[in-house]
Amino acid sequence: MVSAPSDRSVEDGSRACRRWVCVIVSAALCLLETTPSRAQQGGPAAVPAHLIKEDLYSAHFVSPREGWIVGTFGSVFRTADGGRTWESQPTGTRASLFSVSFADAQHGWVVGKSGTILHTVDAGATWQRQAAPQTKHLFAVKAVSPRVAWAVGDWGIVTATDDGGETWRDRSIADDVILYGVDFADPETGWIVGEFGALMRTRDGGRTWTRGKTATGKSLFGLDFIDPQNGWAVGLDGEIWRTTDGGDTWTPLASPATRAVYAVTVQGRLGWIVGDSGTVLASTDSGATWVSVSVPNDLKLFWTHGVSVTPDVEGHSGVIVGAHGVMLWTHDSQVRPQ
Repeated sequence: MVSAPSDRSVEDGSRACRRWVCVIVSAALCLLETTPSRAQQGGPAAVPAHLIKEDLYSAHFVSPREGWIVGTFGSVFRTADGGRTWESQPTGTRASLFSVSFADAQHGWVVGKSGTILHTVDAGATWQRQAAPQTKHLFAVKAVSPRVAWAVGDWGIVTATDDGGETWRDRSIADDVILYGVDFADPETGWIVGEFGALMRTRDGGRTWTRGKTATGKSLFGLDFIDPQNGWAVGLDGEIWRTTDGGDTWTPLASPATRAVYAVTVQGRLGWIVGDSGTVLASTDSGATWVSVSVPNDLKLFWTHGVSVTPDVEGHSGVIVGAHGVMLWTHDSQVRPQ
């Protein structure tokens, strides 16, 4: 995965260079497509994980056994057995899909290239196309409830629905920045992160947004809030930022990563961060400190982009997904290949 942009510079040359890098990032998300896997070529079918070869950008598990992953060629895969086998779900699109989020086991959204929005009310047995207010690429979606969802993406686009996706309102910002991540801790309290360290917060369900601030000008790609006060944001050059006061202040955490990191999740005492060149970081103290986790050398050739973890009777289990069908399985602070 290519690196992402750092802050706007007052120097025109620097600003132009960094904007060019950002355009490359967006292009990579939209154009990096290899060959469809046998599962995608053959339509819906139960297949083992190792036969999935799409670039995978996002994962969401609603229980230790049931979850979804999305990627290139309009791919949506669902597992009901903890990832041992996957079913390719028909989406009716070949557009790259960048983010998946479920409000519960039945209701979920997927977003992607050129304003693609897909919605399901039956755990993905059927996916319906919904109309976005613009055709800009959408890089992240958050299902707040079965009727409420938010999506963000290219060139400041912000869009939301409060009627299950029958209508999506254009809530785009005026700033010329790419927005990469969105999360809500509850229906009223949410955050958005993006290019050049962009960070916004709402405390009224998105009716108004205010600017937050970290000390970085580098792009932030992912975030996770476990409640209205405690959250993390990650981005370029392995940066990790933490807030314990709802985003009023952000503190940088020591990071063993030097490449871009794209996603973060914290569940109880455990946390995971994933990124370029097989970067995987873990925390065992509720996200206070992070250490590198070893992955097989061949996986260091690929980026990892999505992570989802759920509690189970024996601890916390989850999946990390990335380029060319890469999947890593997590259990507590351990990781193993598919």
